[in-house]
Amino acid sequence: MKLNCSLVLLLAGSLTLLLVLCVIPYTDAQTEEEFIKKHIRPDMLSQLNCTKTMEEINDRGKCKKSNTFILDEISNVRKVCRNGTHSNCCYNCYESNRCFKAPKCIYRNTYVPETKIIVACEYNKPTLVFSSFILL
Repeated sequence: MKLNCSLVLLLAGSLTLLLVLCVIPYTDAQTEEEFIKKHIRPDMLSQLNCTKTMEEINDRGKCKKSNTFILDEISNVRKVCRNGTHSNCCYNCYESNRCFKAPKCIYRNTYVPETKIIVACEYNKPTLVFSSFILL
């Protein structure tokens, strides 16, 4: 009987911890305004524009290993949060149901004209891009 009570308490404690972890928001997330500034570029059409945009965003004086731009309006990216397919990246990640166009930037090995995106969302607003177009 004592063993059964210990097992029940252990399972209850584990379940409680799991539930708490599921409701804690992802702490590395940025605000939607920061997300828009860093990632949403509906007007980026040329490679020159891509390079200029990366230089403007990059305030640290050296290039990041990768960057992600989405050539669309924020309203369409918000739809990924509301209507996308849940992704296993994190508890609040969603994959787009449609493809988004890629900017004409210098990519690793190949140019990807369009692909689906995976974003982390909080309160139906995108906060992080987990998967999209990888730039050199």
